[in-house]
Amino acid sequence: MQAPRQRNEPSERQRQPRVRGGTFSALRYRNYRLLWFGTIFMSAGTWIQQVTLGWLAYEMTGSPVQVSIVLGLRALPMLGAPIAGVIADKFDRRIVLLLDQSYLAFLAIGFALILQVGLLELWHLHAFSFLTGAGWALNNPLRQTLVGNSVPRERLMNAIALNSMAFNSMRMIGPGVAGGMIALLGPEVNFLLQAVMYGAVVLLVIPFRAEFAEGREGRKQQSPFADLREGLAYVVREPVPRYAIVLSLIPTLTLMAFIQTQMPVFVAEDLGDSEGALLGFMYVGMGVGGFVGAVLVARFHTVQHKGVLSLVGVAGAAVAVLALSQVDVWWQAWGILVVQQLFFIMVMTTNNTILQSVTPDYMRGRVMGIYMLDVGMQPLGGVIAGLLAEDYGVSTAWLMGGAVGLVMVVLVTAAAPQFRRLRL
Repeated sequence: MQAPRQRNEPSERQRQPRVRGGTFSALRYRNYRLLWFGTIFMSAGTWIQQVTLGWLAYEMTGSPVQVSIVLGLRALPMLGAPIAGVIADKFDRRIVLLLDQSYLAFLAIGFALILQVGLLELWHLHAFSFLTGAGWALNNPLRQTLVGNSVPRERLMNAIALNSMAFNSMRMIGPGVAGGMIALLGPEVNFLLQAVMYGAVVLLVIPFRAEFAEGREGRKQQSPFADLREGLAYVVREPVPRYAIVLSLIPTLTLMAFIQTQMPVFVAEDLGDSEGALLGFMYVGMGVGGFVGAVLVARFHTVQHKGVLSLVGVAGAAVAVLALSQVDVWWQAWGILVVQQLFFIMVMTTNNTILQSVTPDYMRGRVMGIYMLDVGMQPLGGVIAGLLAEDYGVSTAWLMGGAVGLVMVVLVTAAAPQFRRLRL
């Protein structure tokens, strides 16, 4: 028979050793480790899929426009991310994530079978890309919210940065693996490999427990549409979440969308590489910058002036795009891309941390869903960049994007003293 615990005896959580700061401090928490390794598998599968879908689209049609359509259809469902946020707040997040990961795995298996039996048509590519994007639209807010439920608040920025590190490490490795597999075994094997990766995520999510969830006592029993309105009203009403989301949209619309969509044109026209040999190398540079940025943020996650950090990050990313618009030498462009991505990851990690720190847990899914709208807005930024590049050239388009981004940072800095003074 166990002796009763004395009144002043510490609880199990209190008996755990005090976690010291450090680059990998969030990995000391078991449930976060499960999510982190899941992010590695999920990201690997995603990058393998992206490269293979683009290759298939071009192989079937020979049309760069079709490549853009196929890949753009993956981002389109992210416009529904706020609805996914409502689901994340209304139901058990772990169960929903399990169902979503299983759906993505079976979807990949089905597409691999279509390839294997030789029935692939262009509409299959369009449908698969869109349906995968729908799964991602639900997955992203869920995964981000569960990160906030797996570590204490003082380790939140470190945890988010380590997630970015995992994602960007696969960004450096995944495309090369995908290309090699296409050449050696054929594209259908890549989708089977993707299904295996997603299956591994399912196995990691099963034992996950939301140890640091704060409860949902403040949640109202109301319709999904009322939930959505409540989330939108919260973001509009509260200045800190509002400006954190605005500062995430700025680099997505005016910086990242401009660079990602026009990089092939820049490599061909400004760097003079019509064969595209440098294109993959430029994307690797972006992955390196994202990885280094995530490592630095993870290392210095105890910095309290989160508002200033976000503003500096957007300004730095905008200046980097301005610099990129002025170069036509590959190694200079590569170095600037590394710096630009470093600042971009700093912005996104910081704003993610701010949102999850100031938002009550019962509202967190909806706020993260609204935050994820920036991914769905990327195609719009890409269209604007393409129109500007067609009329004025890529360098001028990037100059305009960087200038708009910098001006908007100055305006937010002046208009949001509460955000500027924020300390967490």
